[in-house]
Amino acid sequence: MKNRLSERLGAVYDLVTDGSVVADVGCDHAFLSIALVSDGRAPRAYACDVNRGPLDKASENIEAAGLSEKITTVLSNGLAGLTEPVDSIVICGMGGPLIISILQSGLGKARQAKELILSPQSDAASVRCWLQDNDFSLEEEKAVIDSGKYYEIIRVVPSEAAQGWGDGSDFSMKYGPYLLAHRDEVLIARMKKRIRVIEEILEGIDVSSPRYEELKGEEELCRNFVK
Repeated sequence: MKNRLSERLGAVYDLVTDGSVVADVGCDHAFLSIALVSDGRAPRAYACDVNRGPLDKASENIEAAGLSEKITTVLSNGLAGLTEPVDSIVICGMGGPLIISILQSGLGKARQAKELILSPQSDAASVRCWLQDNDFSLEEEKAVIDSGKYYEIIRVVPSEAAQGWGDGSDFSMKYGPYLLAHRDEVLIARMKKRIRVIEEILEGIDVSSPRYEELKGEEELCRNFVK
């Protein structure tokens, strides 16, 4: 079933530890939960969504796959509807601020899990900073291009003291400490595009402005990285 997933969901699938009971928060049509359980990677899953429409469609897909006894749909705002601990919490397809809000509201449940796998569609830096501040250690990151869009997937585990976040600089948190440390090829391609974008922006900014200095600094760091 994995081969039926998008590039992004396929990367998320790969980061789920084999044998984990999974909560897929914001499950949409439950494609990830179905693939994980169908392939035997997850013995059970909870497909959670705040909207009834997608959840009804998820239920139809789960029933069609013959997995109604192993995948439970949960109408839930974030983690609120989970009534028992799970091994893996997956949250993707949402902006960074919403992911942070979900984790903050359900912090106790998040820390009971063995891993969180997150794919923010915006403001990944803020998500990373929040995770570090709340003692989640970075285990792995993946970067993929899906339908022409760049996605990052972050896998963390709860810990007593956060580790794996590199130097914690703005640049590191923006681009991903693990991706930077492993010189991820997809990240390098993204940086090359970012350099070109910054060059165009700088042409229209006063050289004495703080924004110019900020972008110039980012450009220099990107250039040094892609060498």
